[in-house]
Amino acid sequence: MKAMSSHHHHQQYTLHFLAWKIEISHGGQVPSNRTPIEVYTDGSKINDQTGSAFCAIANEAITKTWKAKLSSANTVFQAEMLALKAAIEWANTANEDVNIWSDSESNLQALKSFNVKSKITQVAQMTLLENARIRLGWVKAHIGIKGNEIADTLAKEATTDGIPASLQFPKVS
Repeated sequence: MKAMSSHHHHQQYTLHFLAWKIEISHGGQVPSNRTPIEVYTDGSKINDQTGSAFCAIANEAITKTWKAKLSSANTVFQAEMLALKAAIEWANTANEDVNIWSDSESNLQALKSFNVKSKITQVAQMTLLENARIRLGWVKAHIGIKGNEIADTLAKEATTDGIPASLQFPKVS
């Protein structure tokens, strides 16, 4: 097995899944004729409080931030999925190329899955399938990618000051 370089501009590979148009780029820039908006998403759980957040960066300036506070019953996975859904819905209104980054491989895998029970994930999938200008990417956490660090901070803040969000996630049996 080749060791992955920790440098976040390592070679890109885009995975193609079945008939889905949902593609995940790994690490780095997605080639485009226009500079896309870069959106970073994250979820956090501190002292049994759960927060969800994203930030959008265009021309190196933060152009949008979003924070939500979830219930203590919600997991970090759910918080990260909510952040992705919120970012996807926001990107859908932007009318521009948008790259949405997450450091949660499990959430990105869930978005590619055929067997999705969560309404939130389903809504995110439908939007992605309708809008080819939105791309998803995975970034490695805690390696100094500015947007990802900002999203991480916002998600931590959201555990105390986020707008309350009630989530319809299926009960895990």
